[in-house]
Amino acid sequence: MSSPSLKNTSLQSPIRHYVLLLWKPFCLGMLALLFTNFFDVLTPMAMKKAVDGLTENNRELLNEGIFLYLAFMVGAVTFRYQWRMWFGRFHHRVAEDLRNRLYRKLTELGPSFFEKNPTGELMSLMINDVNQFRMAVGPALLTLLDAAFLLVMILPLMLSMSPEWTWKTLVLFPIVPFVIRVMEDLLAKAGRNQQDRLAEMSGYTQELVSGIRVIKGYAQESHRLTGFAKYSRTYAFACNRVALLDAMFEPALGVSVAVGSAILLFWGAQDVVSGLVTLGTFVAFHEYIRRMVWPMAAIGVGLSLIQQGRASFSRIAQVLATEPEVADQGAQELPSLQQLSVRNLSFTYPGADRPALRNVNFELRAGETLGLVGPVGSGKSTLIQLIGRVRRAPAGSLLINGEPIENFTLKSLRRAMAFVPQEAFLLSRSIRQNLNFGARHAEDDIQSVTRAVDLHDEIQRLPAGAESLLGERGVNLSGGQRQRLTLARAMQRSQKVDAELLILDDSLSAVDVRTERQILETLRSGDGLLRTAIVVSHRLEALRLTDRILVLNEGQVEAIGTHDELLRLSPTYQRMVEIQSEASLDPGQELSSAPTSTEVTRDMMRVERLEAEKVT
Repeated sequence: MSSPSLKNTSLQSPIRHYVLLLWKPFCLGMLALLFTNFFDVLTPMAMKKAVDGLTENNRELLNEGIFLYLAFMVGAVTFRYQWRMWFGRFHHRVAEDLRNRLYRKLTELGPSFFEKNPTGELMSLMINDVNQFRMAVGPALLTLLDAAFLLVMILPLMLSMSPEWTWKTLVLFPIVPFVIRVMEDLLAKAGRNQQDRLAEMSGYTQELVSGIRVIKGYAQESHRLTGFAKYSRTYAFACNRVALLDAMFEPALGVSVAVGSAILLFWGAQDVVSGLVTLGTFVAFHEYIRRMVWPMAAIGVGLSLIQQGRASFSRIAQVLATEPEVADQGAQELPSLQQLSVRNLSFTYPGADRPALRNVNFELRAGETLGLVGPVGSGKSTLIQLIGRVRRAPAGSLLINGEPIENFTLKSLRRAMAFVPQEAFLLSRSIRQNLNFGARHAEDDIQSVTRAVDLHDEIQRLPAGAESLLGERGVNLSGGQRQRLTLARAMQRSQKVDAELLILDDSLSAVDVRTERQILETLRSGDGLLRTAIVVSHRLEALRLTDRILVLNEGQVEAIGTHDELLRLSPTYQRMVEIQSEASLDPGQELSSAPTSTEVTRDMMRVERLEAEKVT
């Protein structure tokens, strides 16, 4: 990822930012933690009274010790519940806020960002890195504060019992944080390696599942299984490495307790026997030695988690600080789209050696339909993305109703458009929910749009009709059904939200010519469903239904006009007509059969080959 400057204070000091933002649950959690530790460190003192009462045969002192022990335990348990509740609420709200900020930022960023950052990396950012920062601002910060509270409370009590015992038994404890820090670093490194191996295995598995038809078609099941087994073994080895280091963690802490206890037994037993201290004091002091391990270890654990959280947040901050490719700086609301003007539009992709579009000019008035055609790579999709402000066009090159497109808010501009991309994307929801995705209400009627795209009868034949659930990306539908469903979704939005410009970016390439022509004829004649439209297609027969056709070639407008005019003005259009006419009847006759998708692909390859010959 890129490294933009982090100007926002919430990005520079994220822990401080969230503590101030969510101060109430944080402060209540800290207060509850303080009382929890207060009661917790007093329980050994109550035990001291009980043991002394037992050894001195003092029933009153024994009962007092038992009562205080129970009272302190009840107090500790009560406030432990409180700090867990309030502090859990704090750091989970931090994670929720951070996830929402990331999601909002990702919705603002343009295609160039997603072209540089793989989907898997962004998913890891949303899940793993956010959770790692939550651990830093939550359990890690809590651990450090808990350690500080315990050290401040326990050390004075130990010194009050015996300063000599204190320094002798805790002589090795100061090195515990350093040992823990080293082990945490090793464990963190092993954990990162484990996550990397898991990501590799998950990616390979996803490829296996999504490409299972191809794998079976080429009889590569055994070969792919060997590859999967290799990734699985590597991941298992990484998991065992983590388990080994984790298993060493607790014994390392036990060494310091054992050493402290041995020293106490050696020096303290003599004082107990000689009567300098009571047996209750000895028992309480030993309990404090055991409890001193946690603060010492917590310092190393807490610092390590905070360091990991900062590293994760640095990755998150890079995304949050990324400036959108298209900034929403417009102040005007777009009331209606009366005219779209493209004037001297040129656009070059970052790092490209030549422009994708050069001096493109045309106008589209309300109610008109414009066909867009050209060889692969001629700039059709780029032009569509610039009109929809998915990518940033040079200022003043795109006008709506005579105003620069930059003057309008992105929300009002995109509300006026219904876009159907080349790749049909459907949600894993019901057909009805997919169709009403851009409409106002999920229960809006869908029959008019499904009939318009010749999909109504096919939907009715499904067991649950429009309530039938789709698989991931609509995998249980054919390519043509997916495309027609996305077209119907755009038309539903156009009807229910008054989207005035319908943009079809080669969105019927998976259906045959007859069906495509039938759909476009229905849209032209059916209650104004098509309205103002830009139709990108390689099918010239379908484009004849538009008012005008714009031919792009190498990023430039070669010609614009009707079908008959382009036969005289555009060499590219002439060659495309000649090639496609070989696979179909004369354009003026009724189609008796439609070319297959294979034939269409072959024809377009011939067009591209002719274009290459022309260049050479």
